[in-house]
Amino acid sequence: MRIQTCLRYTFLWLLVVVLVGCSSVPADDTPEATSPVTASPVPEMALTPTLQLPLDATLRQQIFTEVWTTINEHYLDPTFNGVDWAQARVEYGARALVAEDDASFFAVIGAMVALLRDDHSRFVPPQAVVAEDRLTSGREEQVGIGVSTLRLSDGLLIQHVFPNSPAERAGLQPRDRIVAIDGRTFTLGSIEGPVGSRVHLLVVRPEGGSRELELVREQVEGRIEPFVRRLTNDVAYIGISTLWVNTMHEQVAEALRRLVAERPLQGVILDLRSNPGGWRDVLSGLLGHFVTGEVGAFISRKGATPLVVSLSDPDLRGLPVVVLIDRNTASYAELLAAVLQQEIGAIVIGQPSAGNTETIYAYEITGGARLWVAQEVFRLNDGSDLEGRGVQPDIQPTSDWTRFRFETDPWIVLAHDQIQVARAHQQR
Repeated sequence: MRIQTCLRYTFLWLLVVVLVGCSSVPADDTPEATSPVTASPVPEMALTPTLQLPLDATLRQQIFTEVWTTINEHYLDPTFNGVDWAQARVEYGARALVAEDDASFFAVIGAMVALLRDDHSRFVPPQAVVAEDRLTSGREEQVGIGVSTLRLSDGLLIQHVFPNSPAERAGLQPRDRIVAIDGRTFTLGSIEGPVGSRVHLLVVRPEGGSRELELVREQVEGRIEPFVRRLTNDVAYIGISTLWVNTMHEQVAEALRRLVAERPLQGVILDLRSNPGGWRDVLSGLLGHFVTGEVGAFISRKGATPLVVSLSDPDLRGLPVVVLIDRNTASYAELLAAVLQQEIGAIVIGQPSAGNTETIYAYEITGGARLWVAQEVFRLNDGSDLEGRGVQPDIQPTSDWTRFRFETDPWIVLAHDQIQVARAHQQR
């Protein structure tokens, strides 16, 4: 079984343990990482062998035992959140072995893991593992219109528009909102579908007004990248939608080096709004631009593991930093904001974050499935724990940032103003 580590739900993955028929690797939630968090680089790991389906009784028993035993040995709470874990083995083991097909078998295992009710631990069937791995690589493949979106209560907020896609050719932009698909509410339709099929969209623009579009779906591949810009007064803006992309810190560092090479920076705005978390290496790499040394510790049933941050290039320590968060900022993204707030006095603007910061580890299960297990909590240097509480902003705007383009976003304007105030104080 292969293990990976991350901090949170959206994905996580490290130490390699080889068992008979399985491999595991620790991961954070994180990359849903609720947080994906990785304490060290993920080593090269052997691929889990592809198994002939349907699974026979022996393989079903092996897979079920791997899942149950892994949780039994590693789950953060030794009481399993009040669940009789031994009884769960008896009840769900019997159901799993007699499930009518493989899909039903995997569903039974998923239901057993869901008994823990922690919003972190989860079982991922083999067919869904492929999508997780694509996210980690930073490449998004789809048969659709070429956008990544954030699901809100009233529409799909476009976060990224991929180059050479139907969406780009139609003029769709980040922060446009898809409110209807094929004449129905966005909750009942899908922007993905067969190659060559048509999809009708109703799109609302943040500056007002709406558009009706008909696009033809294509095979689209895009890359999730940070949005880095130099604002006025040499303030760097770094927008990061996820830490699940395992090269995100490297991409950010490269962009920052280009900015610094042009001329020195005077401050940094780090935008983590609706960032679901990701890998621990990404977290550490981003922190290293602003702070070094021990910044907290991960606590598990086996004890404490300090989070020690090394210097990243470029060295931006000493610059004023403002961090933007919202209620959908989760996992390692929350830790990133909290560490900067506590260790260097970064100003946090926004809404209290999700409070979903348990580190989860990913275990690669026989047959290609994956198990995420909540194994650690994180404590800042002052001993505080963000789980269930979240990062508390220093300033809480009342405006809805999703209703504005980047250029007119009032939160970014406020953050830029705070950088100028901090610079003035430093120069006194």
